[in-house]
Amino acid sequence: MLQPRTMSDSPPKALFEKIFEENNAKVYRFAFKLTNDASRAQEITQLCFVRLWENINEVKKDQDIFPLLFVYVKHLVIDESRKLYRERKALSQAAQDQPHSTGSGENVFLQKEFSSQLVKLVERMPEQRRHVYTLSRDHGYSHKQIGEELSISPATVKNHLTAALQYIRKELSHHFYVDIERRK
Repeated sequence: MLQPRTMSDSPPKALFEKIFEENNAKVYRFAFKLTNDASRAQEITQLCFVRLWENINEVKKDQDIFPLLFVYVKHLVIDESRKLYRERKALSQAAQDQPHSTGSGENVFLQKEFSSQLVKLVERMPEQRRHVYTLSRDHGYSHKQIGEELSISPATVKNHLTAALQYIRKELSHHFYVDIERRK
């Protein structure tokens, strides 16, 4: 009796696994070289292989695949850099649109420091979480609108936002607590 073929028996999956094993470390090193950030490099590496999987039927068995992966990585880094630029620009514009505090110089300094740290933290978030956070906080999208925009469920949007806010709270409280302790 013939056994049904599973996904693990399929030629495209076997080819993908072979390519992944042979190139994963090289792709990561290249992504790290371009980003100088381990978590961003890991995310770009994963996205690169997702893109490869989506196009695996176009890959020939004995083809040198690294040039294609190289192009994927470059495009992903460029796309991510453009997103970061747009987010920074939006945050900068939002900061300029805020009414200026008439409080003490210390308050103005803390406000600027807070904004600066927030931008840095948002930049360090994984791409999907950062995108969800930006759509929610900077553009005012609802969970449903974000889900539709990114093709994810509203529950996943909520999970990303919860994780993003927890991360921001933890990092900001640590940063400002350490800074306050240094000033004493």
